[in-house]
Amino acid sequence: GHQYIIIENMDDPSNYLPAANDGKPPLLKLQNISARPELNGQFGQAVSYADGRYVVALLDAATAAAAAGAGGGGSTGNNAQPTFLKLKPENLTTAGSIDQLIFGAGMFVESAKAYVAGPTVQAYGKRIVAKLPPAMQSKVTPNQALLGVAVAAQTVFLLVYFVIGRFVGFTKLFTFVSFVALILSVSSPDWMEGYKANKPMKLIMRGAATNFPRRWKENLINATGYTNISDKMSLASLVLALLIWGKILLTPTPSPPRVPDMPMGSGMQGAPHIIPPPKYDLEHIYKLGFDDAKSGNEFGTSLPEDIIKYNAQEESLPPQYDNAENFDWAYNPPPPPPKKSSLGMGMMLSMFTLYRFGKETFTGPDGRVVLEPAYMMAQLRNMEPWRLGLMGMSLYRVVTGLSSFVR
Repeated sequence: GHQYIIIENMDDPSNYLPAANDGKPPLLKLQNISARPELNGQFGQAVSYADGRYVVALLDAATAAAAAGAGGGGSTGNNAQPTFLKLKPENLTTAGSIDQLIFGAGMFVESAKAYVAGPTVQAYGKRIVAKLPPAMQSKVTPNQALLGVAVAAQTVFLLVYFVIGRFVGFTKLFTFVSFVALILSVSSPDWMEGYKANKPMKLIMRGAATNFPRRWKENLINATGYTNISDKMSLASLVLALLIWGKILLTPTPSPPRVPDMPMGSGMQGAPHIIPPPKYDLEHIYKLGFDDAKSGNEFGTSLPEDIIKYNAQEESLPPQYDNAENFDWAYNPPPPPPKKSSLGMGMMLSMFTLYRFGKETFTGPDGRVVLEPAYMMAQLRNMEPWRLGLMGMSLYRVVTGLSSFVR
């Protein structure tokens, strides 16, 4: 048979260094460190490789935010140099998309804290306090004033969101907001770069639009973990996403079926007013009729008025109203709604989540698939409980969806 020779870069066997990633080293997650288990789950970036070990700079959200220069003139409170460790390749793995999202959210929080503590925002908070009544100025700090403005802005946003959602539908509004948020997050590097360089807004928008296909491809590679995605594949995924969003936004929202007003009982709209039958002694009624016949009067002359109205009602009712105690004849229940497809957006997200977990569990540091049970069990044991719970829920969603689809 054929023999294949795998050529490994001995200077960077796992491709963790900046040179192998266009100058942008990936975010790494520490794992399987038995000597210092408290380091497992922390993040870092590789800076060099020698003697079979990577030199890794440990990172937390505050350190990364300070290194990114996102302090807005303030200080994150963590100006110390990062801690460096020498680790084997098997003690490192590329952080998954969820880990990157959590780490990025932490960076955003730390950057926001530093920005609020900066002189520009604090001066704005002092201006807000100065506009308050004199009796309140000594009781409110600039941070409290900023917090009040943030709460008021969020309340207004939620109110506007609720009002617009009532008119256009909450599903469409959520889809539109998600679409805009995704576009802004993908193109955020161009926006930040243009903002720091004081470029005109028109030039920033043009640069963001020009670089968007490349940014989309980079995010797609980070989300899937595959580096061999071509430009055509990236463009096709973007077109598919746009088509899905467009279908959701442009499809009219079906209105719930209206049940017509049908006579279903004495209290239902549309039912005729039924006169209850009069109650008299039968011998008394016969005597009235006998007296009319004996006196030569017309039939019913001496009968009470309620009996005459009841008889007229009985003659005017159509056949279906003969039984005044049952009006369920006209109720036709609406047809059941069409069964929704189990292969919806939730199913697709669950399948993608399982794919990501499977790739992280069955793939070694060098990117090759490892099907050894001991290695897979070690990966599962080192996985956080919330990740195992998310994997279990995704697995349940996929199994139930496929079972209903098969039936």
